[in-house]
Amino acid sequence: MAIQLILFDLWGTLFQHPGDDHGRGEMRIRGAQQVLADCGLMYELDAIEASFKAAGEELMAIHADGRDISAESRTVLYMRHVDPALGEQLDDEAWRRLHEAVLTTALRARPLAMPGGVAVLREVKALGLPVGLVSNAGATPGFVLREIMGGYGLLEYFDDTVFSDEVELSKPAAAIFERALEPFGVAPDEAVFVGDQPILDVLGPQNAGIWTVQLGHIEEDGIEPHARIGRLDELVPALRRLGLIEEDARVAG
Repeated sequence: MAIQLILFDLWGTLFQHPGDDHGRGEMRIRGAQQVLADCGLMYELDAIEASFKAAGEELMAIHADGRDISAESRTVLYMRHVDPALGEQLDDEAWRRLHEAVLTTALRARPLAMPGGVAVLREVKALGLPVGLVSNAGATPGFVLREIMGGYGLLEYFDDTVFSDEVELSKPAAAIFERALEPFGVAPDEAVFVGDQPILDVLGPQNAGIWTVQLGHIEEDGIEPHARIGRLDELVPALRRLGLIEEDARVAG
């Protein structure tokens, strides 16, 4: 059976994992502190850091339930953990600056691209296959991630991109993968998802009926991808071994 679509994860697959944040977290905290101070609202860095950690944990719990919130709602969530009364003390300009401080730090401390990303996307497109993306967004929302993808030459290969904050669904819920199939009009068993996390990127798409290829060697009891690869340049050979690409299909030179 020949597949009709390949979907990719972002973090840990095309971008280095957000755990390697290159100081983005500290920039976010200091930026928010400065905006609040300019409004005459003084908060210690340690207090903001603890509040942002709690907000991040709440966001993770929302994701675990298969849901998400919009980009600007992220800023509101972070500020609510700093002080529930802040919403009544900030004007529109302060909120604009807080959105910039909380949501866009990745533009100043960009995640690194994973090796082989552009090459594998070029290889897949040369096979005549459309390409989509399904990614959960943490503090950094989809509109920022697209800009960074563009800077690395990745975005031009994608026919559609689905970010959790924009559809208010999150991996591993089957619904976000079903949403990603819609623009292409393909059945779940005509698509492959490529990602690195067992629960988010293997169990999630499998529950939606999609084939899975896992990048890397993270394991979770009872969760097995259809194929496992160590590097992105192993993807197309793995698809051939699964019989998902015709043996006579060749990448254009």
